[in-house]
Amino acid sequence: MKLSVVVPDWKDPLLIKTIDSLLDNSELGDQLEIIAVIDGYEPFFELKPNPRVKYLKLEKNRGMRGAINAGVEAAQGEFIMRTDEHCIFGKGYDRILIETCE
Repeated sequence: MKLSVVVPDWKDPLLIKTIDSLLDNSELGDQLEIIAVIDGYEPFFELKPNPRVKYLKLEKNRGMRGAINAGVEAAQGEFIMRTDEHCIFGKGYDRILIETCE
């Protein structure tokens, strides 16, 4: 795994659009994993299944830092990126990030 993207979430209906943007604009294929951290609530929207997306459901709300830490702990990528649950990404964002970091 090359890149893990951690997306902490607290009841934001735009989470799925953010995940779609991450997937649609990725150039890494199966070398990308997205970890959506559902921070202590039951989602009121559909969580779409995708082999590159892990939904980490926390039993209790841990807050932003706790959710990020839980996502990082679950990450398997060589690089870790964290983003908010209401962001949109440009084509190749992951390749650009990795090239810049290397």
